[in-house]
Amino acid sequence: MRINKEYDERTYMVQWFKLYKKNIQNLKTFYFNGTYPFRSFSPKVVQFIFKLADECGMDNTVKYKCVELYDRFLSEYFIYKHKKIYSKHSNKWVKFLKQCKKQSYLRVMSCMQLLSKYAQQSLSLKLKDIKVILERTGRMYTKKYIRYSEAEVFRIVDYKLNEPSIFMLVEYFIDVIPFTTTDSLHSTCLLLTDFVYIYQQELYDRLQYQKTGYRIHTYSEKLKLLDIEFDKITTAAAVVVTAFYILNSTDKTNEELCLYLSNICEKSFDYLLTISTVLVSIINSI
Repeated sequence: MRINKEYDERTYMVQWFKLYKKNIQNLKTFYFNGTYPFRSFSPKVVQFIFKLADECGMDNTVKYKCVELYDRFLSEYFIYKHKKIYSKHSNKWVKFLKQCKKQSYLRVMSCMQLLSKYAQQSLSLKLKDIKVILERTGRMYTKKYIRYSEAEVFRIVDYKLNEPSIFMLVEYFIDVIPFTTTDSLHSTCLLLTDFVYIYQQELYDRLQYQKTGYRIHTYSEKLKLLDIEFDKITTAAAVVVTAFYILNSTDKTNEELCLYLSNICEKSFDYLLTISTVLVSIINSI
């Protein structure tokens, strides 16, 4: 019996995507009583991670996963510390926040260190190299403390490193869409994914403003808008739609693609088109 490898891989990918969508349906249950995790997706942080990945020879998989892992670490670390410190010793909270900011470069390096072992073992970062990189940022740490930080990050994220990145979802959509794909499409999607990560907060702020008419929201309002800010699936689909648009595909193709991907994402055609339109407007304003 011959096994159709391409069919087998496609079936696996489709099933993986279905499982991923199911797993994120209960996203709001992640948040601890009364806390709203800050995002690490500031342009400065993302650009530092991208520069670090290039310097260390890491591929796109590690680069994007590092942004995701660092953001997830900060969110879960924030909630863990809020429960442990703020509720019992609120006077120590400001000191914790200052320490957290001071250690940001070390935590990013720990994320890169973990992912290099997990996803790109041939370029696994050595402790001496990490020490040198941190020294160039003005941070002095012993090898023992660098090991401790790596273990701490690993523990806080519950030993789970395989969080899908936006580009992983972009690649999935490129593979499953019933349209001709090219190297130009792939490279354009890469550039757009970089842009989305760097300006992600700007993108979601604009989407929330379009939805509510307000730029500042209360905690309860933010919870209601989490499906916008944390929806990597529809963001990835919008990246593909925008890439097709930039590459001058026909209006008919753009419309058919947007309709196809909106069905996969289980979001409205208009919403997906709105994300793409806002993304293009940010690009034009930079």
